[in-house]
Amino acid sequence: LYAPLAHRLGLYEIKTELEDLYLKYYDGELYEQIASKLNKTKEVRERFISIFSQPIIKDLDHLNLKFQIKARTKSIYSIANKMKKQEIPFEQVYDLFAIRIILDVPDDEEKAACWQTYSIVTDHFLPNPQRLRDWISTAKANGYESLHTTVMSKTGKWVEVQIRTKR
Repeated sequence: LYAPLAHRLGLYEIKTELEDLYLKYYDGELYEQIASKLNKTKEVRERFISIFSQPIIKDLDHLNLKFQIKARTKSIYSIANKMKKQEIPFEQVYDLFAIRIILDVPDDEEKAACWQTYSIVTDHFLPNPQRLRDWISTAKANGYESLHTTVMSKTGKWVEVQIRTKR
């Protein structure tokens, strides 16, 4: 009841925490298995994110855009759901994390800056055209505005990239 309500209200962190707590007590073994594997791969993921982000950072700096790049790991509950729905092991979940590019631009420049950043990302990495979500042009019902795309890294890994503004 509370997790879907938190999601609808845009309270993503609360939603995620509630879902993870549910899994921890409903299927503690699966929860611990996923948590352990995430912990073991943390250093590799951080190194990958750093290397992946370098050309994007260089180009955004060149344009004098103010921005932050953050990485978000998929929640344990979300990983478990994907494993069950697709009947795959942890090792075959390709989108364990997403890169968030958060732009700090004036309100009237937001849309153009997000699409410009999308262009930069796709100049460096091959996009999956079926995985483009445009909530910049038309926001979600809860007010969420962002561009989501999935691109192929130089090492052949799919990476979800979320582009949004600070606002």
